[in-house]
Amino acid sequence: MNNVKVMVIGKNVSNYAKWIIKQNINIIKLDIVKYNKLYLIINYNDYSLLNKYSKTYEVSIVKKYGSLRIIDGIKENVIILSCLILSIFFLYLLSHIIFNVEVVYNDKEMVTNITNELAKYNVSRFKKKKSYAYLEQVKKKILEDNKDTLEWLEIEEYGTKYIVRLVERKQERNDNSKDYQSIISKKDAIITKIVATNGEKVKSINEYVKKGDTIISGVITKPDGSNIYTVAMGNVYGEVWYKVKVEYPLYYQEEKLTGKSRGIISFYFLNKNYSLFLYKKYKNFKLITKTILENNVVPFRIAKERIYETMVTEEIYTGEEAIMRAIAVTKDKFLHDKSNIINIKNIQIIEKEISSSKVSLTLFVSAIEDITDVVKISQENGI
Repeated sequence: MNNVKVMVIGKNVSNYAKWIIKQNINIIKLDIVKYNKLYLIINYNDYSLLNKYSKTYEVSIVKKYGSLRIIDGIKENVIILSCLILSIFFLYLLSHIIFNVEVVYNDKEMVTNITNELAKYNVSRFKKKKSYAYLEQVKKKILEDNKDTLEWLEIEEYGTKYIVRLVERKQERNDNSKDYQSIISKKDAIITKIVATNGEKVKSINEYVKKGDTIISGVITKPDGSNIYTVAMGNVYGEVWYKVKVEYPLYYQEEKLTGKSRGIISFYFLNKNYSLFLYKKYKNFKLITKTILENNVVPFRIAKERIYETMVTEEIYTGEEAIMRAIAVTKDKFLHDKSNIINIKNIQIIEKEISSSKVSLTLFVSAIEDITDVVKISQENGI
C-alpha cells in the first residue's frame, strides 16, 4: 500500500481530526501527541486532499511506506544507480572480449607458431570470446595440421584471457645418452631412515652426513671393478638442528564471533565504497567479502559483504605460561611452515629473558626431516 505518515500542526488538532472523519478519509492510524500536534497514517492520494484544503494547519509527510519509499530511495541514489547500470553494461561487453592469449611454453619459436595458428581462427587479443565447442574444433584442427610437432594442446579460458598449454612431439634421438642420478643429503644431519628403491646405499642409519654427501649412489660397482650406471631412487630422513629466536607477549588478546551478523551489498568504484543502505556498525566486527561481479579492466566491483560482530577477550600470562606457549607456537610453526619436517624431536631453551611485556627465547630445535636431494651423474664424471 502507498501509505504515508503525516504530521499536522495547528491550533486545535482535535477539531481537525473531526473534519478529516467528515471528509470520509480512511485513517489507518491516528495519534494526537499534543493539543496542537497529531500524527496520522493515510493513503497517499488522501494526503493531496488534506494538503489542498488545510489552510490554517501545517501538514507535512514525515514517512512513506511501500513503493513510495522505494521510489524515494531510487531518486536519492539516482547517480550511483545510473553509474551502476552503465558499469554493469560496460562490464558485460568487456567480459565477452579476450584481452590476452598466453601460450605457456619455453620455446619462443613454438609460442609464435601456435599464436599465429590460433589467430587464423580469430582466437586472439581483442576478439570476441568463442564457445567451448568452437575452441574444441580449433584445437583439433591445429593438432591435425601440426601432427609432426604437437602431441597435445589445450585452450583454457580464465576471465578475459586464454591460457594455451601444449606438449611438443619429441623426435627420436640419434644417440643413446641417458640421465642418471644419485640421492644426496640436502642438509647436515644424522641419518634416521633410508628408503632405497633403486641404487646402492653408501651410508648407514645413525651416520652423520654433510650437505651434498651421497647416500644412495647411482653408480653400482660390480665385483670385477666395473660400474653400472642407474637412476638412484628413494628417500632419506635425518635429524636436523635449528637455532631460533622467539618472542611471546605476556598480554594476549583473542577475537571471537558472537553469532550476530548483517549482510549488505557494496559497490567499489575508483577505490571508493558505496553501500545501498545505511547500517550501524558493530563496535568490534569482522568483514567477509564475496565478489559478485568484477573486471580488471574497469575499476568497478560489486561485492556481497557480511559483517560479523566479534567479542574481544584478553588474557595476562605469567612468565612461565608465556614460555610454554612460545614453545608450542614454535613447534606448530615448524610443522606447518616447513613441509619437509616429519616431526619435532626436541626443543631446548638456550637463553631466556622476561621483561614487563614479553618473554624472549633462544631455542635449539631438533627435527626429523626429509633430507632427500638429487644430483645428476654421467658415465664420464661418475659420482
